Amino acid sequence: MTKHHDDVTKKYDDEGSAPGWEAIDAACLGLYPDQGEPFHYGTMPFSFFQDPGLEGVSVYRVAQPEPHWHYVSYGLSDLFGEQDGPDGYGDSGHGFELTFRLADPQVMTATEPPTWPIDMMQNLGRYVFATGNRFGANHHMDAGGRIALEEDTELTALGFVADPDLGEIETPSGKVRFTQIFGLTGTDLSDVKAWSAESLYELYGARFPKFITHLDQGPLRDDPEVARLIEEGKLRDGSQMARTFVERVGVAEVEGRLEITIGARIAGEVPGYLQGRLPFGRDFMLIGNEDGLTFEPADSTSWELGEEENFLRLTPADLEQVVAILEPKRGRHQAPAGVVWIIEPTEMRDPEGNVVEVIG
Repeated sequence: MTKHHDDVTKKYDDEGSAPGWEAIDAACLGLYPDQGEPFHYGTMPFSFFQDPGLEGVSVYRVAQPEPHWHYVSYGLSDLFGEQDGPDGYGDSGHGFELTFRLADPQVMTATEPPTWPIDMMQNLGRYVFATGNRFGANHHMDAGGRIALEEDTELTALGFVADPDLGEIETPSGKVRFTQIFGLTGTDLSDVKAWSAESLYELYGARFPKFITHLDQGPLRDDPEVARLIEEGKLRDGSQMARTFVERVGVAEVEGRLEITIGARIAGEVPGYLQGRLPFGRDFMLIGNEDGLTFEPADSTSWELGEEENFLRLTPADLEQVVAILEPKRGRHQAPAGVVWIIEPTEMRDPEGNVVEVIG
């Protein structure tokens, strides 16, 4: 990663036109008219062995509502006019760019911005290019560790909202939404899953205007009043999260029993998911790489296994049994009768693939 990377400038000049890039520049210039030359960090061209990523990130100094850096990505939308007009959804490229705001009391006098957010944004960009999955408002993501590896912070997850200032723009290739990342603690992420991203993010925005990330922030529920609102919301609304993707879920019928194999990490989360869904008449899905399982509320407990879908239907009483026995610890448990849960250890890895923690 280099500031004002020559390869970015060269691509712009060779193709003679970069309407998407210019549209992003114009949106930022309208917001920051006195910063015509922001910090810009280009990214090294990807190799044959590496997924493509962002073309670059610009960074602006902002004084209000508190001093912070505003990072804006280039590369998830069509920058160079390679797309012949909007796609079938009216979008340019993937239809969005990433932004991020980092609190810094010294922002107006600092020599340059911290660069770890650029690495984070680049990793998210590579994820989008590799999977085709897009980020949007009210999404969330477990970062698998601290969002700033070299910093002492409780933030281990990310939330996503529409950037409160940049919003959405039209370009010759279609719409581009500016999707802002912000930091969440593990406790915040659990509350998002157990309740509602939209509702929790409203509380977050009230505490941190413009969703500015503070590396020293703790869980939202550390404030007793916020904790009360979260608990009341969970009891009133249940969970809006209908599914989650997991590292492993195995489903098989063995000698008349249903055997469900999951990792210890997800075993600790399943009780909360089910309690926030089934009592409210909603189903919940665990989706693995090769298999999946849908839980449904029912008057009698049963299961149904098929080639494409698997179902476990639970009565309220049997749901309570499942909630009581599942914990993030390896083992073999039966609940309710005829349903066996096999809990395997979960290995947590850092961005380089090294095992940093074993759960269970």
